[in-house]
Amino acid sequence: MALHAQGLAAAPPHGGRGPGAIARTVQRIGCLQLDPVSAVARSPLLVLFARLGAVREASLQRAAYGDRALFDAWAHEASLVATADLPLHRWAMRTVLAGDGARAVRARDFLRANAAFCDELVDELVRRGPLRARELEDRSCEPWRHGWWTDEVSGRQTIARLLHLLWLSGRVGVGRRESGERLWDVFQRCLPAGAPSEQLTDEQAERAAVLRAVRMLGVARPAHVRAHFLRRRYGSLNTTLDVLVRAGGLERVTIAGLGGGWLAAPGDLDEAVDLAPGARTTALSPFDNLLCDRARAAELLGFEHRLEIYVPAAQRRWGYYVLPILHRERIVARADAALDARAGVLRVHALHREGGVRRTPALDRAVMRALERLATWRGASGVSVAGT
Repeated sequence: MALHAQGLAAAPPHGGRGPGAIARTVQRIGCLQLDPVSAVARSPLLVLFARLGAVREASLQRAAYGDRALFDAWAHEASLVATADLPLHRWAMRTVLAGDGARAVRARDFLRANAAFCDELVDELVRRGPLRARELEDRSCEPWRHGWWTDEVSGRQTIARLLHLLWLSGRVGVGRRESGERLWDVFQRCLPAGAPSEQLTDEQAERAAVLRAVRMLGVARPAHVRAHFLRRRYGSLNTTLDVLVRAGGLERVTIAGLGGGWLAAPGDLDEAVDLAPGARTTALSPFDNLLCDRARAAELLGFEHRLEIYVPAAQRRWGYYVLPILHRERIVARADAALDARAGVLRVHALHREGGVRRTPALDRAVMRALERLATWRGASGVSVAGT
């Protein structure tokens, strides 16, 4: 159920890798988490490749900044999300700075102190946008005092923090990206004509978002829901789950070997008996939606993962940028991989086999074919695995 919900069970579809297919995939899984590291490819492309096959960067850019079927918002983390889900994201934007937590209070105080300058920033984007952050002059009344380490950096961080908070709360958006750099604009111009305009109450929005999160996961515990889609935005999660169960929108289920406390949509449970077994072998992004909740991945898939990009090289267990390899219904290996564009080779610095997985010639061939498909997609002529 989890793999089918994520589009990772059956073989990738033939064709259908253009902007429309990308937008439908993002709506299905909720978001594409953005991350600047691109040892093999940027994470959003890896997530799409695992589901659709050889997607092109230009198709993703068109879906987001041409067709406006996607837009930048905060979901799991900074992400591309589906414009079709705009009413849910407007609710998230409306409530993001609510609450009594220290971070929310600090953000509200900072915005309040710079309210006039925030209005000036928005007005300037209306007149001249989209603009890079460095094209905006810092005329703030109160600088951002948290997280910067030298006077030289503080002015830029003040602008960056103000833009970030205005983005979180829906006043500004990302008009487009050039060489990975965001160009900021007023949020309304980041949406297509005819974008959904439905206004949801807090209760309606939370129920719809929670139900969407469970269906994206296939089957989930409450803690998994809290960490998914509109992560940590569910202010009354337990109450909302109870309401959905009583209304028949969700059912409580027990998983053999993992116990009770799980939830699933009744329609998904009805279809579960007819689901085909997982049949795909593919490399996944370390930020893939299937694995981004590390605790859930460990419990459901027996896969314990720690991102080691920021771990000193001598202390890494798995490697700098490790791609989990999904084979049918298990994670069977991890590839510490990097694209050597100059040599035209996908270099696998280490290929770690998962414990408890019986190694066979057929499995080895399937893993290598998955890496070869990844290499071909990235324009490499082959795969070089260290030690082989």
